[in-house]
Amino acid sequence: MPLRVYLQKIQGYSSRILRRIIRDGRLMINGKDRWLVDDVHRGDTIEVMLPRESVDVRPVRGIVDIIYEDDEILAVNKDAGLVTHPTKSHQLDTLGNLVAGYFESTGQYAKVRFVTRLDSDTSGVIVIAKNKYIHHYLQSHQLIPKPEKRYLAFVNGCPEEMVGTIDLPIGRAEDGIHRCVMPEGKPSITHYRVVETFPEQKASAIALRLETGRTHQIRVHLATIGCPIIGDSLYNTTADGAYGIRRTALHARSIALSLPKTGQHILYAPLKSDLVNLQHQLRGNCE
Repeated sequence: MPLRVYLQKIQGYSSRILRRIIRDGRLMINGKDRWLVDDVHRGDTIEVMLPRESVDVRPVRGIVDIIYEDDEILAVNKDAGLVTHPTKSHQLDTLGNLVAGYFESTGQYAKVRFVTRLDSDTSGVIVIAKNKYIHHYLQSHQLIPKPEKRYLAFVNGCPEEMVGTIDLPIGRAEDGIHRCVMPEGKPSITHYRVVETFPEQKASAIALRLETGRTHQIRVHLATIGCPIIGDSLYNTTADGAYGIRRTALHARSIALSLPKTGQHILYAPLKSDLVNLQHQLRGNCE
């Protein structure tokens, strides 16, 4: 089998990445330089040396809550209130800047490539690919199984069914900010399970898994079934300062993904302290 076929069909390298490797990187089979037209055989050792990249986000030194790292990915537990990637209004105070600063401080020459993202108000696990190949691999539509995120939300009320699926299309509202359920919206599916109820507070904790990934999907779906997320200023009319929490009580608690070198991983992000305190309040054992 030609090396090109092996790398594209088996390992998932794109033609664009291979062109960059040929131009600026290196390919080796059993310790010897080779070309894409050379054949590979069972038992061969293949080395792909990717070109060194320059950082595309301005690095800022600070605290990065790392939950997992290897030579393919970095997984962090993002704080609420932190924008994921630099924008016009947030150029130096984002997670992207902090990750770039971490890469710089540890001598890693890598662009900041987010595999997953979160709203600024949401905390939890975010995965960053350390090179273009891993980023393409994890975002490939043909990857099976696909990366799967699970969330935990603290909500007002409790669903009628303890386990269920919300299958309601979501579209953009006229104001351009809100999203809402509408017949002409995009298909949106959220699976949920109630993991704890707080009867005295008329609240509950709900574990969620997304089958689709629409903007504000969890927030819209939960509000639509009468269980808006505590602290959600867009979709919960009683959100202002409830229980002393100043953000949406939503946390990306885990992600399951498969990597080319090390296989399947399930990465967990512990609850942030404000959500731990909220949980204690809801249980009625706050001090």
